[in-house]
Amino acid sequence: MPKVLYVEDHPAQRDILAQMLELNGFEVAVASDGLEGVEKAQSWLPDLILMDLRMPKMDGFEAIKVIRSEDKTETIPIIAISAWASAKHKERALAAGANEHFTKPVDLNRLLTTIGRYLKE
Repeated sequence: MPKVLYVEDHPAQRDILAQMLELNGFEVAVASDGLEGVEKAQSWLPDLILMDLRMPKMDGFEAIKVIRSEDKTETIPIIAISAWASAKHKERALAAGANEHFTKPVDLNRLLTTIGRYLKE
């Protein structure tokens, strides 16, 4: 079963998407801020990470950079998910090391298709 780490500070959004992922056959772990997300990525070694960008303690941009800087996590696909829809924020997320950027609310079918594509690579 593929492992997905979802890093999101908003509890309701985190719980809903985590449930949807589980219903679609993924083992899901969650983190409520970037710092916890980095720690879980390093200890759990997920197959893919979904990363919110605006969070307390450590934002998603910084968390992505830290994950990319560690040997054991540098190749894990990261999909940034954010309410920030501007091209500037998308470019910043990709420059930090995200593979993709999705805008909230997320189109679940598109997200599942994208996750599947990265897990087959």
